Amino acid sequence: MPTCNEREILKIIDEEGGECSEVKISRCMGLGLTYVRSMLVSMGIRDYIDVFRSGKVIIADKGWRALGKSPKAPWVEFQTEAESPVTPQEKFKRYMSK
Repeated sequence: MPTCNEREILKIIDEEGGECSEVKISRCMGLGLTYVRSMLVSMGIRDYIDVFRSGKVIIADKGWRALGKSPKAPWVEFQTEAESPVTPQEKFKRYMSK
């Protein structure tokens, strides 16, 4: 379970679209960059986020679940409206038509 500061970091990253920079998090929280980096490393070790050398931070599946949301699928961006069924009836209809 993430601490309150870690949950705040996850919310900041979520507001930025799921990825953010260390500097942006530091500015939003009003904390020093070194302290924020140490918290991000700790969160990365516990698999809440993925931290890259460039300073980019992305929420991992465990982080999305800690926020109470479902993890984002990487292929959702490439789906069109015709490919994504909305209701269970449409899903069943597509399943039976193939």
